[in-house]
Amino acid sequence: MSSSDLDALGTVCRRISLNIPDHCPWRWDKEFNLALTVIDRQDEIMIELPMTLEFSHKWDFATINEADTPIRNFFQSGIGVVPGQKLFTMDPVRGIVLFAAWWPWGDDERISLRLGLVSVTDQELESEKAKRLVCGWLDIK
Repeated sequence: MSSSDLDALGTVCRRISLNIPDHCPWRWDKEFNLALTVIDRQDEIMIELPMTLEFSHKWDFATINEADTPIRNFFQSGIGVVPGQKLFTMDPVRGIVLFAAWWPWGDDERISLRLGLVSVTDQELESEKAKRLVCGWLDIK
């Protein structure tokens, strides 16, 4: 699969970034192998509403079991979903799904927003390729 096959996902990443305040730069989160920004709770509506419009699906602790099996398994076995967290997913493009994890902090003042890619086919997406694509779309150095 060529990178150009996933241009639509990159377009969504760039549009989401338009709503992220300048003081909240994207960086690479090595722990989860995802793009990460931390936003202030006061910016929540400005960021979440456009994400709801960009992504095809929005999941939470109560609804994740309704997701297609590969998506449900990915989140439940890897990232996890607890009350208060939200997950956004696109419909697959060539078997690849762009997702966002919305994780409010315990202090209720900040939210971690992570973006990444997951394969929903038997063909695994190499983590370095996923990183290269997402970092390119979000201009992460």
